[in-house]
Amino acid sequence: MGQKPQCVLCGIVLANGSLKPAKLKEHLTAVHPDYVTYDVDSFHTKKARFEKTGTLPKLGLCPTQKPCLEASYKVAYRIANQKKPHTICETLIKPCALDMVELVCGLEQRKKIEAVPLSNDVIHSRIVDIFSNILKQIIKELADTPFPFSMQLDETTDIT
Repeated sequence: MGQKPQCVLCGIVLANGSLKPAKLKEHLTAVHPDYVTYDVDSFHTKKARFEKTGTLPKLGLCPTQKPCLEASYKVAYRIANQKKPHTICETLIKPCALDMVELVCGLEQRKKIEAVPLSNDVIHSRIVDIFSNILKQIIKELADTPFPFSMQLDETTDIT
């Protein structure tokens, strides 16, 4: 997926046609008149800072922290492994985990556990991610095997 041109000052996505110098200057003078006198180096600095921070924090959206993300995947794996419904997370696992952490570790740690995404949709997408990753690993191992093999399946094969 290609990146689209974006203003480093306001974060607005610009059309490809507005990359012409005249159009860029028009945007600068119309939307950011205070920055018209700035030199090119200051814009390079702003660009570097913009690329480092990104636009998600500006919109109030922050990516999930790595430990929370990993915890979410581990819970999803266990749910799939036990063949339980995805909603068990919202109705049983997360409330129990929050209660245990609050009683044992305190309210501060409970807030950290609350940040772990465990909704029905999140668990479903995590399970799909895990499945596709396992499938890719198996296909890669089969493709890389030094031994030629063939597989014959019968249409009446029942998986139970």
